[in-house]
Amino acid sequence: MLQKMERIQVIGPKTSFNHVVDLLYQEGTLHLEDVSKSVSPDEIPLDKVVLDTAGDVTEVLGKINGIFSTLPHISDDTARVEEIRKTLQNQSHEQVLLRAQEIIRNLETTTRDLASKKSELTLTITALNRYSKVLDILQPLERELPMLEGFEVTILLIQKEHGEVVELIKKELDIITSNQFEMTSTSVDTETLAAIMVFNKRHSEQVHSFIYSVNVNEVRLPREYMGKPFYEMFALIEENKLRANNEIEKIETELLALASAWHQELALLKKNLEDMNDELGAFSNFALSEYTFVIMGWIPKKKLPQVKKSIADAFQDRVVVNELDTTEKDMEGAPVFYDNPVWVKPFEMIMQFVAPPRYREIDPSPVLAFFFPLFFGIMVGDIGYGIVILLIALLIKKMYGTIAFAASVADILIISSIPTIIFGYLYGEFFGDFGEMMSWLHPVHFLGITWNRVEAMIPMLILAISIGAIHVILGLIIGMRNAMIMKSRKHLSEKTGMLLMLIGIIILMGMLAGVVPEMGIYPTVILMVIALPLILYGAGVFGAIEVMSTVGNILSYARLMAIGMASVILAMVANKLGESFEILIIGIIVAILLHALNIALAMFSPSIHAMRLHIVEFFSKFYTGGGVVYKPFKKVVADE
Repeated sequence: MLQKMERIQVIGPKTSFNHVVDLLYQEGTLHLEDVSKSVSPDEIPLDKVVLDTAGDVTEVLGKINGIFSTLPHISDDTARVEEIRKTLQNQSHEQVLLRAQEIIRNLETTTRDLASKKSELTLTITALNRYSKVLDILQPLERELPMLEGFEVTILLIQKEHGEVVELIKKELDIITSNQFEMTSTSVDTETLAAIMVFNKRHSEQVHSFIYSVNVNEVRLPREYMGKPFYEMFALIEENKLRANNEIEKIETELLALASAWHQELALLKKNLEDMNDELGAFSNFALSEYTFVIMGWIPKKKLPQVKKSIADAFQDRVVVNELDTTEKDMEGAPVFYDNPVWVKPFEMIMQFVAPPRYREIDPSPVLAFFFPLFFGIMVGDIGYGIVILLIALLIKKMYGTIAFAASVADILIISSIPTIIFGYLYGEFFGDFGEMMSWLHPVHFLGITWNRVEAMIPMLILAISIGAIHVILGLIIGMRNAMIMKSRKHLSEKTGMLLMLIGIIILMGMLAGVVPEMGIYPTVILMVIALPLILYGAGVFGAIEVMSTVGNILSYARLMAIGMASVILAMVANKLGESFEILIIGIIVAILLHALNIALAMFSPSIHAMRLHIVEFFSKFYTGGGVVYKPFKKVVADE
């Protein structure tokens, strides 16, 4: 759920400013606000904090990044890393900056020159490979022109869609050279033609001027290749490529030696400078008067006492933390901070696919954490699949648990595997109908229905649409709550009218199905008569049209049945196909492969559809979004 935020103001003597900033940075709980935009100059004459050091840090960080990216990556030396980390922790910003500048003086020119030379050599090899391809194209002309002395060879690269240009060039060359040229074209790849031209050098200036005028890509052989037989040109290309590769190897050896000596310190300096840059960059939010400083921002209410205590312990009554009164407009800019139970936190990852909620909106994460696994379990619904998905998720968590995204995905699959196993028991499915074939389990008989999915398609469809109705109605109720908090009469009217209209439609459908007695027509008419004016007031004519869209949203939940049906049928096909082979081992392998495919699909497709049902069908009934993300002033941890 979203935590209550407090807007605070920290005021103290100018002499304590840097120490207070350091303390707040260490606490890492204050979402900063630009003081100059919040405090009127008439109230307190304040100046923004401008640090010359911030520019120096940015410049040095850019140079360190350049050096770091030039050097090859090597494995960390744990002892050396720890030694450097302890040294840097005990140094001030100025000392870290001076050390970085010293390293830049030692390494920047050397690494830049080596990288530049390596880049040039790489381009040289690319050009040599291109010349080799050009000579391959030209070689068929060798008999007609055994020696190229006195002639010039030019290759034109033309897109095939503009192939008609070749004929135009031929006509112009005919005029320029008095028909003393050779020209042929060949395909380079699916999109490009190469037109090879050989002509006397005395026409060179006119020919190149014409080629430039028609804006065609031209490839010319270097001067040192001219006048040589083709075998000598190929040999020269290979010799130059070998020389360039040898030079690159020498450069890479030098860079590796530099990396061995400096990589560990550079990596830690880079991280320290990034943290320093983030901290100093935040100084533009602070303001100073002649004698005092002012810092403003938002903090989670439950963390405020700790910050107050830390400041009181460090500065006694010299620095004051004021809790500010907030207006409606202030609350619109309050940052949103998730603080959910452990079982809900993984689903915050799905919330990243939509804009963050506004501060006073209900956080839908707990609802998502309940319904997502439920939808997943209804669709997959297989004990065997649930166990395999659980094992895969545990493996992902063990191997990639340090990566936040992978850990969240693993946790979602772990949670979702539980209802998958439960519904698998209800459906009597263990790798499809394999458990039933072996007489290990059978579909549960409940509410007068045997919940075999293949045989109970209609009950499954009714179940899916019923869940959809509950989900959408819940969304409308949340929408009503949000409208009341935001004091929006029109939204409240629209959501209330939509809810009443939907209940009326459900009662009407129940009457048509014979589930609700005929006297249900009276409450249905009353609900619809009340609902229509509310909808028209809240959303106009389009609101009435939205009623049908909402009904469509509910019917969309039929996918819970359809996706699950596709899964169980594929599982049954795997079992039947495996059973049909006379050689047992082949049948087992085929069945395992098909089940593996089905499990992969079961992890992907139900997840996508469960997300869609929430983001499209459910969120549309209440969710506005557009809130401010809580970004506390603190050191950023890599895996956050």
